Amino acid sequence: MTDLGGGYNPRGSQPWHPGDPGYGGQQADTWQQQAQQPGPYGQQQGFPQQQNPQQQQQPWPQGPYGQQQGYPQQQNPYGQGQYGQQQGYPQQQNPQQQAWPQQQQFVQQPRPQQAMRPQAPQPQVPQPSGPGPDGIDWEAEAAALDAPRVEPEAEPELWEEEPADHVEPESDSFFGGDQDTSREAERKRKEKGKKSGRRNSGACLLVALVLLGGVGGAGWWGYGFYQTHFGPPPDYSGEGSGSVNVEIKPGSTGEAMGAALKEAGVVKSTAAFVSAFNNNPKAATIQPGAYTMHHQMSAKAAVAQLVESNGGNALVIPEGKKAVDIYTAIDTKLKLQKGTTANVAKDQAAGLGLPAYANGNLEGFLYPTRYSVTDGMKPEDLLKQMVANANQHYQDLKLDEGARKIGLKSGYEVLIEASILQAEGNNSADFGKMARAMSNRLNTNAGPPKGTWGRLELDTTLQYELGRITFTAAEHDRDSPYNTYKRKGLPPTPIANPGDEAIKAVLNPTPGDWIYWIAMNPQETRFAATWDEHLKNVQEWCTGQGKGFDQKAGQCK
Repeated sequence: MTDLGGGYNPRGSQPWHPGDPGYGGQQADTWQQQAQQPGPYGQQQGFPQQQNPQQQQQPWPQGPYGQQQGYPQQQNPYGQGQYGQQQGYPQQQNPQQQAWPQQQQFVQQPRPQQAMRPQAPQPQVPQPSGPGPDGIDWEAEAAALDAPRVEPEAEPELWEEEPADHVEPESDSFFGGDQDTSREAERKRKEKGKKSGRRNSGACLLVALVLLGGVGGAGWWGYGFYQTHFGPPPDYSGEGSGSVNVEIKPGSTGEAMGAALKEAGVVKSTAAFVSAFNNNPKAATIQPGAYTMHHQMSAKAAVAQLVESNGGNALVIPEGKKAVDIYTAIDTKLKLQKGTTANVAKDQAAGLGLPAYANGNLEGFLYPTRYSVTDGMKPEDLLKQMVANANQHYQDLKLDEGARKIGLKSGYEVLIEASILQAEGNNSADFGKMARAMSNRLNTNAGPPKGTWGRLELDTTLQYELGRITFTAAEHDRDSPYNTYKRKGLPPTPIANPGDEAIKAVLNPTPGDWIYWIAMNPQETRFAATWDEHLKNVQEWCTGQGKGFDQKAGQCK
């Protein structure tokens, strides 16, 4: 027997027997002696000299020669396992039986003092002679002690070795025998690897393209979202090119101006114009009117041009002006010989955009507003703009539909009555009452004892025909289409170019029974429903002018 695997002791220790009275009590002393004297295998695992605490041997009886894992062992001559006294199970004859779970066991080696590597199998050298009756070959152990100490060769531990490059087996089967190592087979394997690499590269490229497409799409959507919610509004750059006429209506806000300019192709977005409008302190000075702008202007440039045109080259046509007066104004603005525009209006009337019912007469279609004048502009250019503006406004006001509601024959008659109203009235606040008084004269037998019998009896229509303010008694009594003292109803054409307020007043007259009116001053117009009341108003006016009053005639002396 061995002393707990200590091997041969040169000092002559006695064999150990399980029935010895020192069993268990002398075990610690035995370990102490072994701790001071190296065993035959150097610093054998399981002793205090071992530096790895996880591999120290457990203080339990061992099988002969340690029963190293993975190698055949000699049978125990006593026919029982080393744990027979502890667990009560018969010793298995399995040559690969493990001892204690944490103990790394060793096999008898011909090279003494060589520490065994865990799980590194070593071939067992056959014993020169058989074991003795106790199962131990003492001669072999003595020879091992006397042999010179040999340093163990460094052997790589199996669990630390790097795995070799793995080669996929051929597609036939894994049990088809040894791999063909011929040059042809090697060439085929390399070509197969290249093809696989190409397939892998193509797959990677496809995945990359898909990812880039997804990222690009998300980026584009994010950019659009940012531009819509947080970015600056769309805008052109520069001063633009070409020319286009745009009307800025009275009372237009910056947003309304921007909408008109965007519709005409001047600015790219209403929001950009509003931003530039708010950033220009002079934008509030922009006046209504017709402006000549450029296509695709930046919002800043558009606002600047509108502001500059206020004090720049522009022609303003007031409400109630006659066509002859407008022709003269155009000649003056374009620095043309007097009568040039009147001749153009007469000779080119068919090409100016007039409706058929106008019969070539521009009166009433030269819409009053502001028009930009540019270098090289011709009279027909301005006349076309004015007619186009009038047609658009009259369409928006639905003149024909409104005429039928108030007893007029057409939208053209609305223009005629509005032109008279525009010439007679001084204050737009009185247009509603004046329109009602005109309607009452045309549709009732109102007035002096003899009544009006459907006549307007107004000076303005006769003055238009004569082309002057004053007229003689003979002219007053002369029959003519524009002498409303003699003719019933309306004159054949408008006598001026009315604005929107006069037209709306004719379409929607203020309810009342007034027949007469007189402008006391530019701010006040007095209305009367009877002849006597009207005579009092006329006498007051004549006195204010320093004149006498003819009661019978109902006028100043």
